[in-house]
Amino acid sequence: MKKILLYIIISFFILSIQAQNRRPCSAPEYRQFDFWLGDWEAFSPNGNKGGDSKISLMLDSCTILEEWTSAIVQRGFRFSGKSYNMYNAGNKQWQQYWVDNTGAITKYFNGRYEDGKMIVQTDNEKVNDTTWLIQKMTFYRLTPDKIRQHGENSSDGGKTWTTSFDLEYRRKVDNTTAIVDSVLRKMEDSYNKADYKEIASYYTKNAKVVGRTREINGRKEMIAYWESFKRLGGTWKLSNLRSERLGDQIWQKGTSVITDKEGRDHKVNFTLIFVLEDGIWKILQDAYW
Repeated sequence: MKKILLYIIISFFILSIQAQNRRPCSAPEYRQFDFWLGDWEAFSPNGNKGGDSKISLMLDSCTILEEWTSAIVQRGFRFSGKSYNMYNAGNKQWQQYWVDNTGAITKYFNGRYEDGKMIVQTDNEKVNDTTWLIQKMTFYRLTPDKIRQHGENSSDGGKTWTTSFDLEYRRKVDNTTAIVDSVLRKMEDSYNKADYKEIASYYTKNAKVVGRTREINGRKEMIAYWESFKRLGGTWKLSNLRSERLGDQIWQKGTSVITDKEGRDHKVNFTLIFVLEDGIWKILQDAYW
């Protein structure tokens, strides 16, 4: 009986430690909207450009930030806005909070991910003494480089809907530097938070690291390699000196400086080859010297 009780106590202790070490937004639900990440141009059905939109992760990957800028200037004014998107684990809903430079605020607090698309909508809100309105947006992932954002309104409580806007997001083909910079910043953040294992997630499943005296192959070795940096600790700074896209690959050259916990600098030069894996740019080969 004492052995059983001891086993139960140890099991609860281990589960408690695992829960404490788990990052706040590590559940898979938080990654459902990641298909929207990137730099985009948005076009209306008639082919006219509606604007530019940059979608990025912030707050330890808990929040998706949208930065929208209209392509059209009217009377010297260019419309722009930002939205903050996050999965609310409390009510198991996606929520978006939109603000813009006209002073408008829109709360799409009723959201869900289903059948490969993201749907967010407002409450049924009073516009005036006679009109109530629900606003809805649906995001369809058409391809890794193309998304449809369909806006609709309902003034009869959701019985019928009319289109308010219909945009096709096209990933910018000349955003090579932005792609590389985004990955490098995430890797820096992971290191500087001492989450060394997470750095391995920015490499493909069959990635390779080649250094002066060693070679790392495959996921298991990659994780062990980055976890070994715990002995150095400190902070990491990556610089992107040059990026070039060649067909389905991105070639990049840069410098890496780790300032360890003793204040010593460890600098190397490196080249990276990026490829798309499951629609996300990841490192296939990392060579440093």
